[in-house]
Amino acid sequence: MQGFRRFLRGPAGKVLLVVIILPFVVSAFYGYFTGGGGGDVVAKVEGISVSRGAVDNRVQQIRRNVSQQSPDIDPEVLNNFVNAGMVLEGMVSELLMLHSARESGMRVSEEQAARAITRTEDFQDPQTGRFSQEVFERVVRSIGQSPRGYIQGLGDQMLLNQLRAGYEDTEFALPYELADLRRLGEQRRDISYIRVGVEALRSEFDVSAEEAEAFYERNADEFVRPPHFQLEYVLLDRDDYLDQVSFSEEEIRAEYQVRRQMIESAAASAERRRVSHILFTGDDAEERAAAVREALSEGGDFAAAAAEHSEDAASAGNGGDLGTVARGDLPSALETALFELEEGAVSEPVANEGAVHLLKAVRIQRRELPGFDEMRDNIARDMKQSQAEVMLGEDVARLEELAFEHPDLQVPAETLSATLRTTGFFPLSSPEGIAAHQAVRTELNNAAVRERGQNSRLIELSESRFAVVRVADSQPAEPIPFAEVSDRIVRRLQMRQAFDRIDEMLAQGEQTVAEGGDITALAALWERPVSVATDLERGAAEPASELVEKAFRLPRPDEEGVAPLEIMRLGTGDLVALSLSAVRDGDPEGLDAAQQAQALAQLGQFEGERSFRQTIAWLRESGKVRLYPERLGGNDD
Repeated sequence: MQGFRRFLRGPAGKVLLVVIILPFVVSAFYGYFTGGGGGDVVAKVEGISVSRGAVDNRVQQIRRNVSQQSPDIDPEVLNNFVNAGMVLEGMVSELLMLHSARESGMRVSEEQAARAITRTEDFQDPQTGRFSQEVFERVVRSIGQSPRGYIQGLGDQMLLNQLRAGYEDTEFALPYELADLRRLGEQRRDISYIRVGVEALRSEFDVSAEEAEAFYERNADEFVRPPHFQLEYVLLDRDDYLDQVSFSEEEIRAEYQVRRQMIESAAASAERRRVSHILFTGDDAEERAAAVREALSEGGDFAAAAAEHSEDAASAGNGGDLGTVARGDLPSALETALFELEEGAVSEPVANEGAVHLLKAVRIQRRELPGFDEMRDNIARDMKQSQAEVMLGEDVARLEELAFEHPDLQVPAETLSATLRTTGFFPLSSPEGIAAHQAVRTELNNAAVRERGQNSRLIELSESRFAVVRVADSQPAEPIPFAEVSDRIVRRLQMRQAFDRIDEMLAQGEQTVAEGGDITALAALWERPVSVATDLERGAAEPASELVEKAFRLPRPDEEGVAPLEIMRLGTGDLVALSLSAVRDGDPEGLDAAQQAQALAQLGQFEGERSFRQTIAWLRESGKVRLYPERLGGNDD
């Protein structure tokens, strides 16, 4: 069983199942932002336009999500990996699948999507553990979407999940397929081989100092140290301003009162109440309601009274329960009466549209307001950060002006009481420190900055860090002394001779094999020993992964036991002669009932994923898709 799993996960399994184990590049991001606006149209999919702004929004969404999951990821690597072209391909596939699902009559209503949202943990009030409309709207708007757009996007995602499940959950594998796969997956092979290593062969060649120096002189252009640059720069970082900001306890408490008022206002508008009612109609409705209200005030049971007296057939049998409501859900008269009640209290008779109601506030859901001690540290931190951002903004504007007005950064640094920092010397191909930022490297491509020592433009390194740089000093390109590169030249000349020798041995070996020679003849010809490896599994790393992969591609020895023989070059340049001496198939019957069921389920899952990906490929080939990738230029940060 373990061998079967290794086979599916190894190189051979990847060859057989490559199309079914590749996940979507882009998925699980709600909202498509397709249609009008947002810049140039970069694609049209089944009549739906995808704007450049839509792609840019999705790129930023994905980068944010990846950064949250992997905070230590290099931003440059992330920006290069998650690019507009890749994201556009994913969006096109998603739109094609949505079109296919809808053409097939599949639907997800907004009500279904809304119910799913109420069960999402991110939208629950941390105090009550229940869904909060306020939290939902705040989170959704923080990612640049409207609540309705988010619900629609979630519905689209649920529809995609249904479509995918329709393929992946309905595929299955048959026992004979599993048996064939096990025969291959747990197969073992024995080989004999000769390996001529380039590195070992290199040491057999001598290169004199004269030969190395002659090569150095013939190829002098290769041995030049590129220009090196040293930068000086002024860096403004919001965090550096935090220590300059302080607030008194009275100021922090005043800010708390402001925030508390805002929270109280929001909590009042978001308050929800579980309500039950008893409905009365007719000319004597008010009299009957008053009589029931009096009975209830003397200890009567509201649910029993609803069952006996309420003329609302839908709720009478359920104690008059109307569910949970918020402000705006009920007519004005009923809302006013309900939201004046204490929890558990019953209203006086309330007339509305020809009927009379008795309302009971069964449960009140209010947001618990945090006290000063609980919020104090967060408020102080927010106040310091806000003030630091103000100070940073002022200094950033001054730095931009000063850097433009002065020929260097000495005066700007002194005026802003900032440190004038410097880097070490570095080539443009291997920048260090602040020069490693892409925005700084872009400024260094400006000849005025790189060659004439002018101050750069203001550079935004992040939302809270800004800088201006200039080239303080430079070292011109110069020849690298022979002594520093002599060992590299000797190795290079030795490797050249070793590869020439490998080519000769390959040609001789192929001629020997063509004349009927076996691996023993090759060993004598190359003066190398024959090695043996037994019980090799697919995907094994030893004696070399390329060699093992080739061994499993060779045909079986014939009935007379003649072993297939092949000569090959590895990626390292090594020369290998490979002979397959024995093949032993895996046991297709070696699983008990539980193991076989598990293996069939796993194989069926792979088949389902393959079917789904084949469907996507077919949709890409047959769907109406027009791409304008040239319009993405300049928008991929």
